Amino acid sequence: MEKNAPEISVIVPVYNVEQYLVKCIDSILSQTFTDFELLLIDDGSPDRCGEICDEYAKKDERIRVFHQENSGVSTARNIGLEMMKGQYLAFVDADDWIYPHYLQYLYEALQGNEAAGLIIHGFQSFDTNGIPLPAKLLPNRFYRKEKFGYAICECRLTEWGYSASKLYKADIIRANHLRFDTRLHCLEDLLFMYQYLLYCDYLLLGDKQEYAYIRHPNSMSSTIHPFDSVYAGFQLYQSLFVRMSDCWYFPEENREVLIYSMMLGFDWSLKTDYQCNREVSRSLRLSHLAQLVNENYETMCLYYRPVYKLDKIGKLFLKFKCYSLYDVYIILLIKLKVHRFLYAPKSK
Repeated sequence: MEKNAPEISVIVPVYNVEQYLVKCIDSILSQTFTDFELLLIDDGSPDRCGEICDEYAKKDERIRVFHQENSGVSTARNIGLEMMKGQYLAFVDADDWIYPHYLQYLYEALQGNEAAGLIIHGFQSFDTNGIPLPAKLLPNRFYRKEKFGYAICECRLTEWGYSASKLYKADIIRANHLRFDTRLHCLEDLLFMYQYLLYCDYLLLGDKQEYAYIRHPNSMSSTIHPFDSVYAGFQLYQSLFVRMSDCWYFPEENREVLIYSMMLGFDWSLKTDYQCNREVSRSLRLSHLAQLVNENYETMCLYYRPVYKLDKIGKLFLKFKCYSLYDVYIILLIKLKVHRFLYAPKSK
């Protein structure tokens, strides 16, 4: 740890958010807790974001700016993890903003606890017009590591796998070289949180809501990711599921919560080649289907429980490895404009 290092490093990845960035930065600089550094990571933004970041850095010595070619949010966050100097770490998305006591409440939750842990608070959601949406609430609860399995199930932490509204201990990240997986374009925040928790002694949940999350319409359904990226997320989730099961006890009646979250990765892998405006050849689609089913056949049969009736028909084709029939079936549904089945139910 550097001498005179700040207590908290705030990492903000920045890309194509010119209309939101000033409000975001101003909200961070207006914090009642002032012992922090602000790392702005310009991910090759095509608008004026890079200039705005540089202008702020000239005015406040707590700000450091890093510019990179566009490489994605995970790479941007990883640069922040490499460069952070603080004892603790908080993330803020550049199109969101925070209330004045955000950092203070997270820091006060430590209560002088020097152990390795994770603090999670709630947040308030707004649409792009600033209209409030239903809030995300958490109970005030404290868990030792032997109870993490209960915490994940009881508080449905699978729905809290966002990078924001959390306070991480930086030494855990440094000592274990924890990073966001740059192959992934979904689930990366949740999987980072799980990897971090494997090294924690405690988990503290709080009912504060000092983070303002801006929900953009159709962000999930309008984002298209390649099969390899989505499938890598599912594979990593499976390996973490095994590690977590070895480390923590999960009540049998509540394991479904974690399994359901994991199998969303399977469902997304299954559907990504068919999402809107994808141009994936039939031979490649069939190859991906065969890879996904053959490498996860037992898992699919045991745990893949389609939500929609149309998906249940599709599962029968997959169970008997009728990939051509499944492909024709999905293409037919698309032509009939039955699109709902392509996307898993959203939890956020």
